Amino acid sequence: MFGRRAGSSRRRPRPRRRKRGERPATRRRKPSRDRDQSFSRTFMNECNILRAVAAAGLSVVLLGACGDKSEAQAKTSEKAAAPAQASADGTPAARQTATPADKPVATLGEVSISRADIEDVLRGLTIEQRTQLQADRASLDQWLRARLAEKALIAQAGNQGWASRPEIRRALELTRDQVVLRTYLESVSEPPADYPSRQELQAAYDQNKARLTVPARYRISQIYLAAPYTDGQAVARASKQAADLVKRARAEKADFAALAREYSQDKTTAEKGGDSGEMALQQLIPGLREVVQKMAEGEVSDPIQLPGGIHIVKVVDVREAQAQPLAQVEDQLRAALRTQRQQQAARAYLEGLINGGTVSIDGGEVNAAFEAASHPAVSAASPPPSPVAVQ
Repeated sequence: MFGRRAGSSRRRPRPRRRKRGERPATRRRKPSRDRDQSFSRTFMNECNILRAVAAAGLSVVLLGACGDKSEAQAKTSEKAAAPAQASADGTPAARQTATPADKPVATLGEVSISRADIEDVLRGLTIEQRTQLQADRASLDQWLRARLAEKALIAQAGNQGWASRPEIRRALELTRDQVVLRTYLESVSEPPADYPSRQELQAAYDQNKARLTVPARYRISQIYLAAPYTDGQAVARASKQAADLVKRARAEKADFAALAREYSQDKTTAEKGGDSGEMALQQLIPGLREVVQKMAEGEVSDPIQLPGGIHIVKVVDVREAQAQPLAQVEDQLRAALRTQRQQQAARAYLEGLINGGTVSIDGGEVNAAFEAASHPAVSAASPPPSPVAVQ
């Protein structure tokens, strides 16, 4: 049927004709109340979670996430006005411009670590330490996290006025005094730049040549048989086997390394043919030290019974003790002489301060201080009771 949908008994209403000059009506999409309420609930839940964490002790990190809009705008306005205010105070504008070194490298909430902070730490390390830290990114990340936690804790303490507590102020004053004392004393006792002279270096080298000598070093290989002292049967079996191994190791064209690989029960050295590396006598355990010291290069020892087992030792190579030349230890010797001279000058400077004036010590007040420290509940500042007037 014309004018009707198939299967429909209702007539479609005709659209109303617009009058001349009338604008077409625009359809307005009804707001999705469910969607807005869902977003609002999600945002409020997140804020409540952050506030709960902040109440647990991380407020310095998370308070800014759910603060009032007015507070955020106020902080933004303060940051924007800071450069202008500093310039008005006469601070050079160049100092207000952020440099690449000021760019944050790691952040935790409102605290951050800049590239300049990392550079300061790295400058205090040796080249080997910097190289090792650069290769070990896990340790570097761990340090960054620890430093961020420290900064967050310091900021939190600052917000609570912790540094204003009397005991903290006293501790800070003592620390400040120690830093001033140390640095000032170093400045007044620093040796001249040309100390020590060449002659003084040579004299110190001659006097300490024995200390500057590299001790003898021995390269040894071993065959180890486990046989604790407390196990008599194990000691007997190991002793019989050790005697046979010594006989075979001392034979002409004997291969000590092959014997060590086959029979030694020390897996670490057995895999290397018994090679234990090069070491000084002081690095050896006492039971082996006396034996090795008397052995010649290429010699195989008798079985050496120690608490843990039996050792058979071969001295592969011996490097005799050598005196290091002055050129090799010059920097080390110069630093030691300068440190010694500075310590002597510092002691003399302090003694001069004491001897240059009159020292007076009130023994009574010293005893009163001990008494007050022994009874902290009694206030030393409390005035004594007023005497009763006698009529």
